[in-house]
Amino acid sequence: MFVSRPRHASVIRSRAGNDEGRMRHALLATLLGAALLTGCGGDKATPGADAPAEQQSASDTGTPTDTIKIKDFNFIPPEATVKVGQKITIPNADKAPHTLTEETAKASFDSGTIRGKQTGSVTFQKAGTFKFFCEFHPTMKGTVTVTQ
Repeated sequence: MFVSRPRHASVIRSRAGNDEGRMRHALLATLLGAALLTGCGGDKATPGADAPAEQQSASDTGTPTDTIKIKDFNFIPPEATVKVGQKITIPNADKAPHTLTEETAKASFDSGTIRGKQTGSVTFQKAGTFKFFCEFHPTMKGTVTVTQ
């Protein structure tokens, strides 16, 4: 026996299917948008925010530093100890360019621009304690103690 359905029943089901499809598309678009926004952080994190755990200061250990790394818009370590005439290497793990420049107007040391994923260096010529920063990102700061 053949039972015929009223035509409006299939139309109603079809509309319900379209609404369900629209809901799925809206949910998918929302999830995709959230994933894209979450992934946009990368190297554009707020400079100085959430400093990496590896930021132990070399001056705390008394060991001279031979490297000041730039990572996630931070100098690692933020406080370093070096000897007069010592050259330190400055690997830039970020994509953005950075500098390691003394904060005074005469800037007795300046690495120049260290492009992303490149390495620079600085040689310290005089004893003292000096503050440094990144010319491109002035909130990136550190201190170096230069000893005899």
